[in-house]
Amino acid sequence: MSENSTRTANTASEAERDLIASMEAEGDVARQLSRHAELLPIASFGETGRFVLGRLRDFTPLALGMLAATIMAALAGALGPYFMGRAVDVVTTGGTTQALWTIAGMLVAAGAVQALASALSRALISGLGQRLLAGMREDVIDRALDLPTQTMEQAGIGDALSRVADDVDVTAKAVNNIVPWLVTVIFQITVTFIALVMISPWLLILVVAIIPFYVWALRFYLPRTNRIYRVERIAKGARAQGLLAAINGAPTVHAYGIEERETRHVGALSAAAYALVLKFFRLIVQVVWIMMIPETLAVILVLLIGYATVQAGLMPVGLVASACIYIVTLFWPLQSLIFSLDDVQSAAASLTRMVGVITSIDPAASPGTEVPRDGSIRLEGVAHSYHENGRIVLAPIDLSIEEGETVALVGASGAGKSTLASIMAGTLTPRWGRVLHGGADLAHADLEAVRSHASIVSQDVHVFHGTLREDLRLANAEASDDELWSALARVGAEEWARLLPKGLDTEVGEKGAKLTAEQGQQLALARIVLQDPAILIMDEATADEGSSGARVLEQAAIQVARGRTTLIVAHRLSQAKEADRILVMADGAVVESGSHEELVALGGRYAELWNAWSR
Repeated sequence: MSENSTRTANTASEAERDLIASMEAEGDVARQLSRHAELLPIASFGETGRFVLGRLRDFTPLALGMLAATIMAALAGALGPYFMGRAVDVVTTGGTTQALWTIAGMLVAAGAVQALASALSRALISGLGQRLLAGMREDVIDRALDLPTQTMEQAGIGDALSRVADDVDVTAKAVNNIVPWLVTVIFQITVTFIALVMISPWLLILVVAIIPFYVWALRFYLPRTNRIYRVERIAKGARAQGLLAAINGAPTVHAYGIEERETRHVGALSAAAYALVLKFFRLIVQVVWIMMIPETLAVILVLLIGYATVQAGLMPVGLVASACIYIVTLFWPLQSLIFSLDDVQSAAASLTRMVGVITSIDPAASPGTEVPRDGSIRLEGVAHSYHENGRIVLAPIDLSIEEGETVALVGASGAGKSTLASIMAGTLTPRWGRVLHGGADLAHADLEAVRSHASIVSQDVHVFHGTLREDLRLANAEASDDELWSALARVGAEEWARLLPKGLDTEVGEKGAKLTAEQGQQLALARIVLQDPAILIMDEATADEGSSGARVLEQAAIQVARGRTTLIVAHRLSQAKEADRILVMADGAVVESGSHEELVALGGRYAELWNAWSR
C-alpha cells in the first residue's frame, strides 16, 4: 500500500478552524472537533467535482436522457407566460372567444408537457444519483477496510461510520429532493431570461440591474455556509464517536458512576452541532433581506419599461403582461436557487468526505507477485514512525525467525510490542526497512498469498453476525461440519458449542446467542485452525481473561500454535516462558534476547520482571 494509504489530510481550512475555535462549547469540545478534522482525508471541491464527472461517464445515456427531459420541461414551462400574454392581447384587441379557447388549450398542453417532462427528469436524476451513491458507499467501506489498523484506531470508528451513514444520508436526500429541483430551476431561469430578452432588448436593463444583487447574496451566503456545513459534518463524526464510546463502554461507565459526565460530554458535542444550526439560520435572515432589494427593483423596472414601450408603440400590452409574469415567476426560482445551492453545499460537504476516503486511500491491491515459500520471517533494517519526521516508535531492528519457531515479545505498555507484531504480520507497513515472509518481500508480494500465509489474533476479537457455522467458515468456506467440530475441539470450545440450541446452526453475534469474551477468543482461534496459516501472530490474544479463563485460552493458543511459526505478544510471563526465544522490548528497541533460562540467568530486565511476576 502506498504512502497515500496512510496519510490523513489536513482537512480543515484556517477559516474552518477559526469557526471551530470560536464555538461556545463545553469543556474540550472545540479541541475534539479540531482533532476529528484531521482524521480520515477530505477531498477538495475540485477533486470531488472531477470524481463525480468521471463516474457520470459510466452512465452517459442516462445522463443525456435526463438532460433532454429537463430542457423540455423548462421550455414547456416558459410557454405559460407567453400564452397568457397572447390571451391579454386577444382581449384588448377584441378577439374572438374561439381564439381564447385555442390559447387556453395550448396553455393546458404546455402544462401537461411540463409536468410529464419534469416527472421524467426527476426520476432520471434520482435514479442516476442513487446509482452513483450506491457505488460510492461500497467504495468508502472498501477503502476504510483497507486502512491499516492503527490508522482506523486513531481515526475512530465514529468518523468512518459517519461517512457511510450520515454523509450518505445527507447526499441521498439531496439527490432525491434537491438536485432534481435545482437542475430544473437552473434551466427554468435560463429559459426565462432568454424569453425576456426576446420580448424586448430593453428588458436587458432589468437583468443587468437585478443580477448583481443575487450574485452578491450568493457570494455572501455560500462561502459562510460552506464552512458551517463542513464543520457540521466533522461535529457529527465527533458526536458519533462519543456515542459509540459511551455505549461500548457502558459497563465501565456504570461501574465508576460516571454516567452524568458521559452524558454531559455527548451533550456538549450535540450542542456544538446545534450552535452551527443557529449560525445557519442567522445567515438565512440576512440573505432574505438582501434579496428583497432586487425583487422590489425588478417589479418597478418592468412596470416602468413596459409603460414606456407601450406608450411608444414598441410593444403590445400582452407582451408587457408576459414580461411581468416572467419577472414574478423568476423570484421564487431565484430564491430557490440560492437556498437549493445551500442544501447542495451541505451534500457537497458530505461528498468531499466520501470522495476523500475513496481517492486518498489506495484500494487493497497486490503490490507484486512474490509468494512466500515457507514459514520463516526476516526483518532487515526495520524501523517505524507513525508520522513523517515524527517520534521513532520502533528503533532499527534486524531479526530472523526460523520456520516453526515460537518467539515471545515482552515489555511494558508502549514498548513497541504491538507495532513490531503488526509489522511482522504485514498489517502495518514499516516506514523503513524490509519484511520478508518465506523469502517474499511483503512490499512486492501477492496480497492474497500473504493473507492466507499469515494471520493475526488480537485481544479484541469480533463474533460476526450469522450462524456459528458461517462464522467459522469465514476462515475456510469449504470446511465440512466434521472439520468445524474438530477445530472447535482443538481450542476447547466443542463442549459449549454442542450445548447451543441449534449447534452449528445457532445464530451468534449481534442479536444472536450471547457468547462470553473467552468463547469469542476460542472462535477466533478456531478460525485460525481452519485457515491453517504458516505464520501466526498473537497480540495479547488471551490478555483479558481471569486466571481460569486465561489457562483455558493459553492451552488453546498452544494447540493452535503447534507446528507454525508463532509470534506471541505476551501479557503474562507464563506465556513467554514456553517460547523458544524471548525478545525483551523497551522504548521501541529490543534490549534482550534469549530463552527463558538464559534471560533469567542474565539477571537483566527480564529477570527482574520474572522475579516480580513469580512472587
